[in-house]
Amino acid sequence: MTKCDVETGETINVSPERGMKEPARHTWTLPLVFSMADKHALYYSNQFLYKTIDGGKNWSQISPDMTREDPGNPPNLDEATIADAPKEKRRGVIYTIAPSPIDAPMIWIGTDDGLIHVTKDDGKTWSNVTPPELTPWSKVAMIDASHFDANEAFAAIDRHRLADNDPYIYRTRDGGKTWQKITSGLPAGVYLQTVKEDTVRKGLLFAGTELGVYVSFDDGDHWQSLQLNLPRTSNRDLAIHDTDLVVATHGRGFWVLDDITPLRQVNAQTLGSNAFLFEPETAYNLPPESENGTPQPRDEPLTENEPQGAIIDYYFGSDAVGPVTLEIVNAAGATVRKYSSDDKVTTVDPNTLDIPAFWIRTPPVLSTKRGMHRWVWDLRGNPPANAPAGGGGGGFGRRAASAAPGEYTIKLTAGGQTFTQKLTIKADPRGSIAAIRARRKVTTTRTDAAKKK
Repeated sequence: MTKCDVETGETINVSPERGMKEPARHTWTLPLVFSMADKHALYYSNQFLYKTIDGGKNWSQISPDMTREDPGNPPNLDEATIADAPKEKRRGVIYTIAPSPIDAPMIWIGTDDGLIHVTKDDGKTWSNVTPPELTPWSKVAMIDASHFDANEAFAAIDRHRLADNDPYIYRTRDGGKTWQKITSGLPAGVYLQTVKEDTVRKGLLFAGTELGVYVSFDDGDHWQSLQLNLPRTSNRDLAIHDTDLVVATHGRGFWVLDDITPLRQVNAQTLGSNAFLFEPETAYNLPPESENGTPQPRDEPLTENEPQGAIIDYYFGSDAVGPVTLEIVNAAGATVRKYSSDDKVTTVDPNTLDIPAFWIRTPPVLSTKRGMHRWVWDLRGNPPANAPAGGGGGGFGRRAASAAPGEYTIKLTAGGQTFTQKLTIKADPRGSIAAIRARRKVTTTRTDAAKKK
């Protein structure tokens, strides 16, 4: 384990395995986890659990060997696992660490040979709380401790080495005394890699399987697909960062579902409505994209950025009757921007252009169809009637001025009904463009000076 100073580039070995008196056992991946309840606490594991509170200078071993004495070789264990397994009877590792986000001394651990333990006193004493169904070679792939109840936790189990590809997620609400299997809606024959609880809404869970991502709105009692445009690959871990859901795949890819605010508001009443306008997340008025909007060459490796502006989500229980309109109204009651499902899209003849045709983006139109919809307001007012289409370098295609920070109202009208939500726009929290550039210059100068030393 190495620690890097990002300013000087210096790296040092801070492994807790330095000076171990017995061989450390390893697997392909081992956990390294910060506590959310104690910002100084960092945990690492092999067959033991270690803790540091000084950035790796000193470590304390806070558990004995937590794995099975002898998991054996059951007849349904796959040949590759048998061939790769060490000759010693005791061969497992602590595969997942879950410090409680609300109770610092409480830590959950799971092993790759099918054991779950919990401590409530920072490792002084441990309790074996393994569900009875977890036989040897059931890999506890991920444990997530609840952000709302210290006695609640979730465990994703992988049993594919035992020729069992079915999904297994267990939930406890009494500190591990009892567990409930919560897999209704997950596809049979596709095993689990991870389970995570939302940090804001209690009962909102996400699960990553070998082939997709799923969501539950009722604490795991029922699941449904959240695949969208994700590739069918192994989803090894999930993380909630503010309002975003981040997925890490076994294909070494990162995917982000921008702004899960509407998922935090979904309930039976929402989905039972003919129409629903979700409360939007705060929008930030950020600097425009680099290169003055000029698209990069097609042969450059690219991926999409987060939508820039205010993200607005709405839902229709059935196809809307008549036109749908979306208005942005300022504090003075004036309409700043208006969209309609009847808006006409002006097509451009590529033969009349002196720029590549793919620079011209076809503007979207408000959908009237049944289901969830996302619209992005670019924080600008209605464009001038004579504004040219598209955008790009050289300053052409400039639009109306950006909306000032403040309070706005979103109005959605559909089927003769009007729905409203408040929207807050804030200035760039990093300060002005000049201040951002000045900070970048200072950081670069400091880094260069450190390298010269």
